[in-house]
Amino acid sequence: MKNRTVFVWTVLVWGISFACYLPTLLEKNGIDVPKTFIAAKYLFVIVPLVVSVAFATLRGRFKKWFAELFAEKIRLKPILFCAATGAVGLSFSFVYSLIAGERKLFADAFPSVLSIVAGCVYLFVTALAEESAWRGFLLNNLSTERGEPFALIYTSVVWAVWHIPMWTIRNSLGVGEAAFYFSWTILISLVIGKFYLTSKNLIITALIHMLFNVCFIAPVQYNVILAVVGAAAMFPVFMREHRKK
Repeated sequence: MKNRTVFVWTVLVWGISFACYLPTLLEKNGIDVPKTFIAAKYLFVIVPLVVSVAFATLRGRFKKWFAELFAEKIRLKPILFCAATGAVGLSFSFVYSLIAGERKLFADAFPSVLSIVAGCVYLFVTALAEESAWRGFLLNNLSTERGEPFALIYTSVVWAVWHIPMWTIRNSLGVGEAAFYFSWTILISLVIGKFYLTSKNLIITALIHMLFNVCFIAPVQYNVILAVVGAAAMFPVFMREHRKK
């Protein structure tokens, strides 16, 4: 992707996504907005996918892009990595609940078996939509033309910025808490991005995305600390692999 194409893609995704939450923002500020417009917030998650489909189609690369989403078969190693990620998240959340005395942490997050199943299904479907665009389109194209490090960092930052309307408008988070979520999103994006470039399969990538959302239920500031420690531990391995290439 040329610089201009990346810029236009980014601006369109940010702009249209923010527009989806604009009616909600107006309503929160006391302005009467039709309920039909408020419902636009539910389109937020599919905006990057729609923009990516449009770009791929206009460039005559839709079939190639779609095929690359599932270029590799699902193998044992990525599945084990997903299992380990989920186990780390649940274990860390459990330890936090014991230390902090938050006995209802898991009960509040998972009030019933049905809620767990419904939540996992919903988060997996939305992860598929997100990963098709952010990793399957943007990251994949950038890594081919600009190199893996630039692609991972750029995609992670842009993806984190994209979440801001959801955090601040829908969830009414303050600047401090939003900053922690911003950092957390960048860190897990680096993991998910590297995972996608290695596995080259959208389904398994959406699975690990879903596991991050489901299993890491401790307060975000503690998850950030865990992610920073994990990233520091894995950085030498990443650099060693990069030099080999």
